[in-house]
This record gives sequence, C-alpha cells and structure tokens, in this order.
Amino acid sequence: MLVVRIDLTELLRKIGEEADIDEEERVSFPEDGLVLTKPVSVKLHLVNTGESVLLDGTLQAVAELECSRCLKKIEYPISIEVSEEYSKAPPPSEARRGKGIELKEEDFVYPIGADNTLDLGEIIRQNLLLALPLKPLCSKGCSGPE
Repeated sequence: MLVVRIDLTELLRKIGEEADIDEEERVSFPEDGLVLTKPVSVKLHLVNTGESVLLDGTLQAVAELECSRCLKKIEYPISIEVSEEYSKAPPPSEARRGKGIELKEEDFVYPIGADNTLDLGEIIRQNLLLALPLKPLCSKGCSGPE
C-alpha cells in the first residue's frame, strides 16, 4: 500500500495557508490487479479553508495490463486530475440501527488524522483503479491470439 503521509500542522495554523506536494514513490497494488511499472508521480496543491483542507492536483503512473483480446502485456500510461476534501471534524452521522440514510456531499470528506497528518495512499489507489480501462487493448486493430 502506498503511504504518502503529509504533516498538515503548519498548514492548519492559518486559514488560507497553502502548500504544494511533489513526490514520487514506487508501489503496486497486485491484489487489486494494478501493477505499476514506474513510480507514481504525485503533484498536489493543498489549501486550508478553515473548515477543511482542499486538495487538487495530478497523479501519473504507468500500469502493466493484459490486452483483453490477445493477452499480450502492455504498458498503459495514466494521468488523472484529483480533487478531494479533508476535514478534522467527523462527517455527520444520522445512522440509526436498521434505518437507511441519505448520503450528502459532506459525507464524502476524508478525515485528517489526530496527529494532523493525511495518508494519501487510499485516495491514490482508488483514483488509479478508476482510471483503468475495462477492456484494455494493445492496439485498436487487435484481432486476438494468432
């Protein structure tokens, strides 16, 4: 699991404070079918809004996939924009035992750790998985095994 921990102590001291993250880390998620052949490039901009920390930026990686027709191994470049929100306050919970609840936008905010840190590993994993094609092809004209 990718663990990019960011200490937000300085960022949280003042509303409007900003920070930039530019990191590379070699990881893979083979249990999820995501094998990365190059380090993940993480370029993020963080802003303290007072209520939360907004995170915007890009993730770049190269995944090793299998062509869905000929089964040849291929490299698939991934470049995606990410935008997330983190908060110290837990999301409001209206859950009652046995009752359904309606999720609201504020229910999709990630928590900031008690030690003022963000662990970006899960956000990165989820976004990379969502960027993968359902049926990767080595070429548009691939006709399958020869």
